[in-house]
Amino acid sequence: MQLLLAIGRITRLVFDRLFTFALVTAQLCLGAMVILTFINVFMRYVLNSGIFWAEEVALVLAVWFIFISLPLGVRLDLHISINLLRAPSARLNRVLDVLKGVVVLAVGYVLLHHGVVLIQFTSRSIMPATELPSSLLYLVVPLSAVLLLYEAITDILGIDTTTAGERANDG
Repeated sequence: MQLLLAIGRITRLVFDRLFTFALVTAQLCLGAMVILTFINVFMRYVLNSGIFWAEEVALVLAVWFIFISLPLGVRLDLHISINLLRAPSARLNRVLDVLKGVVVLAVGYVLLHHGVVLIQFTSRSIMPATELPSSLLYLVVPLSAVLLLYEAITDILGIDTTTAGERANDG
């Protein structure tokens, strides 16, 4: 039993670090994308010469931001939801939470499977402006999927994975 508790603590610590990494990465991607786009627009319309690789890099940053933010939204329950019942019973609420976890689990599996296939497929080509591998665009998809799978499994098991800092910032 002690071994299972230790494995659980280590797993939670690892995933807490991964979610912190995801949050910082999302913030950096969004900031860099905004700054790069602003500079490119300024240069194009004021100085009449843009940065030839800016749109390609902004696209990579946008894709990374979107996919890395997905599990963060699931973890903090920030996605759009519709409440059809005013005061569902605790039992019905639990059933709906498990159903949500199963759906997120399925989405995570699809992202993981097809993300790996997409990386393998695009690893043989390069992006034209930066000459970076096209697979760089999709490297974030499996990471996002792993974080989604973790959140789905813990939701199904009824384990709250948010940290005290995340709960304080949420409200």
